[in-house]
Amino acid sequence: MSEIYEFVNRVRTDTFDEKVQEFKARILPASTVLILTHDFPDPDCLAAAFGISHLLSFWGVKSSVISFGGFVGRAENRAMIRFLNIRTVPFVLTEINDFDKIILVDCFPGRGNVSLPPQTEVHAILDHHPNDPPEGSSTFYDIRKDFGATSTIVTKYLLTAQCPISPKLAAALFYGIKTDTGDMRREVAQDDLDCYKFLFDIMEHKLLSRIESPDRDIEFFKVLHSATLSAVNYNDIGYAHLGNVTTPDYVAEMADLFHSLEKLEWMVCSGIFKNQIFFSIRSKNEDTAGIFAEKIAMIFGGSGGGHSRVAAGRVPFDANDANKVLERFEYTLKDVFNIIKVPEEKLVK
Repeated sequence: MSEIYEFVNRVRTDTFDEKVQEFKARILPASTVLILTHDFPDPDCLAAAFGISHLLSFWGVKSSVISFGGFVGRAENRAMIRFLNIRTVPFVLTEINDFDKIILVDCFPGRGNVSLPPQTEVHAILDHHPNDPPEGSSTFYDIRKDFGATSTIVTKYLLTAQCPISPKLAAALFYGIKTDTGDMRREVAQDDLDCYKFLFDIMEHKLLSRIESPDRDIEFFKVLHSATLSAVNYNDIGYAHLGNVTTPDYVAEMADLFHSLEKLEWMVCSGIFKNQIFFSIRSKNEDTAGIFAEKIAMIFGGSGGGHSRVAAGRVPFDANDANKVLERFEYTLKDVFNIIKVPEEKLVK
């Protein structure tokens, strides 16, 4: 127990005391709060939203709703919601006017991945992506670009506010940090590592094992087969187009999986979902993934960005021009990576 108090005391010596008090003053008094994540939530934003919901309850907020505009497709993420009992409501079933306050976690308005009507007032944003708050805004911002996960920010908020963290909530926050940092392999601050170790000691480990080893439906293996057949490489740059997918989550999942091939520095995956090309970019040592994703997306009037080694984007298209847009997208991809003249090889022979 002394280690917990020692950790809390260390947290409370940095900038979080002031930020937590400012956040509390911006949200309270409120009876109903909408906590919104990006449309296709990953473990980090789910855990961060779960943690903020607990903090608001600790502060006396009667009702908080976690919501997102898309759905959860990845098996691990569905298992996380199920086994940790994270209650969510589809955004289409919410009414913004029913809430006193709106909080965004792990996302930023205007980036194309949040189902929020334009001009909607947002009262607080907690994020770790490289976005800059506009000057003069009345919205509360806590953007920590050097952090590997928004779950780290939320863990420190909970500790600073002296809000109890249950073993179940600890499992959620630990998994959020673990996945967004690649198990401490990329873009890790000391804060991430401190919270990672702290949460490991208090979480419910059996729950985490059930999340990390979920049952999978046949669709996963169909997508894996499609990705394997289509995967090519241009020296150390890999690319796989998955065709039509039932959830954009598969695009990121296949990018992560194929990026583990030892011969690859880069891996890019794309897939089509609802008249949009979703794509994910991964890098092992280079620090320009977010720049590349934003550049590619902007050429097509889409949205993209991310971190230095993990990034993603989406490109809209008219259904009648799908093939032309895909051809142009793949050409643009080669141009950005400067591999137009590099011979193509099958990645898996």
